[in-house]
Amino acid sequence: MHSFTLSLRHLVKSRNIEVIEMIPPALNTDLGGKGIHDFAPPVGEFISAIFDQLKQGKNELTFGFTEAISQAGQDVFQNIFAKMNAAN
Repeated sequence: MHSFTLSLRHLVKSRNIEVIEMIPPALNTDLGGKGIHDFAPPVGEFISAIFDQLKQGKNELTFGFTEAISQAGQDVFQNIFAKMNAAN
């Protein structure tokens, strides 16, 4: 999705169109049942951070985990992929 956003941003920049990418992490919601997402940051903190970034004029909006990942190298992505796809 990030690659698509970068390409779209490049394609429409001459038309004075701004493409903003929001990259949310897991958030503490009751989606799926109360208490399931207690490990994650509160939605309110995420919203505050996103609006602050919009005010700063950023076009790639991140928060918490996604902020760290957006600055990570390939080795970090490979480790995360391995953890997400480990055999149970």
